[in-house]
Amino acid sequence: MRKWLLAIVTIFVLATPAWAVNESTTQMSLVASPVFTTRLQYLMVQQARTVLAETGVGATHACRARFANGVVMDPARTASIGAVMIVGGVNLIGTVTGSGATADSTASDAAILSQIATFWTGLSGCDTGN
Repeated sequence: MRKWLLAIVTIFVLATPAWAVNESTTQMSLVASPVFTTRLQYLMVQQARTVLAETGVGATHACRARFANGVVMDPARTASIGAVMIVGGVNLIGTVTGSGATADSTASDAAILSQIATFWTGLSGCDTGN
């Protein structure tokens, strides 16, 4: 029994690569990539258009709309800031491909846009009172 346990532990240790990188390090490579941040700028502007067209959406609309205006006026700045939150979303975790300036996500534009929409209130800094 002890030999089997030792064998299982040995296999597990050997199967764990020494080069394994933390999720935060992997995801943050997207933040530094011009390839990904260009995609993010485009998709954030698309979401901003949607937010600016909203009607009757409640107390957070003014805050969300102010952020949307900021995105439209300076997509590069807002995408750079928002990227840190967005790359940690469930739709982007584990989708990083490439490295450095060419890092990108295998997530579809629709999946990234969905993540942006999900985080929009948080990105805009709205206090939801919860």
